Parts: sequence; C-alpha cells; structure tokens
Amino acid sequence: MMAESYITSVENLMTGRPGGGVPGGSYAPSPIVTAYSDSAASDPTIRTPKDAGYVQTRARFTSVPRRYHVLYNALTTHDKNLIYNFEKDTVNFGAESFTWRMPTSGGNIIVRFAALVRYTPWEEANYTRWTVEFDVETVGGI
Repeated sequence: MMAESYITSVENLMTGRPGGGVPGGSYAPSPIVTAYSDSAASDPTIRTPKDAGYVQTRARFTSVPRRYHVLYNALTTHDKNLIYNFEKDTVNFGAESFTWRMPTSGGNIIVRFAALVRYTPWEEANYTRWTVEFDVETVGGI
C-alpha cells in the first residue's frame, strides 16, 4: 500500500515548488542539498573462494534495489515538522512506500525510508533551522 496524503506537500518542500507543504499553496524555500549519494542497497554478488586461489561469483538477485542518501540544510522548524509528521503519520517510519522526486533528475520513483530520518540543529540558528538527513530505498529493483 502506498501512502498518498502529504506526498505532494513533501515533494514540493524538497524541490522548492509552489505548495511547499502548506495547505493553501504558500511557497516553500528551496532547501540546500549538501550531500547526495546513490548506491545499491546491498551487495548482490555471492563470492565463493576456491582452494586454487580464485573466487567464483554469481548474482544473488535478478533485481537490485537502489539506496539514496540525502542531506538538506537550513530547513525551517515548520518544514522539519512537516517531514517528521509525514515520516510518523503517513509512512509509519518506513513501513509504507511513497513517491519521491529525485533531486538530480526530477524523476519520480517509489521508495520507503531505509532508516529513521535524522534531525539536527543547523549551525548556530538557535533551533530555528534544521539539518534533515535520510536514506530512502527503492521498492523493487531499478
């Protein structure tokens, strides 16, 4: 089952598009992506060492999910709370999948949170700005 509510709001927040997660359509600030990585969610290769010194390899899966790590800086407390409420109420801390807009290509993919979202105060902003860091994993392989 894919979570539908808040999807557009969180995508808008993370891409800086109109709507910004605020009912009524206010404009969200465009967050600064300071870290982004893309990798396989797990090593899909089975390696079997042989007595002769070589290693035999074969594929463990036919489809390998991808994992994306994203770090946003300088989010307002309102935006941080929007993401937290989405994580808690809509996708049940990663139990449900959702549509996510990739920051590099703008394409939409179906993902779930691979770990809990991490929220830390940003620099010396006195708890008014936040760093939000999360890992999402594709549902199925790409």
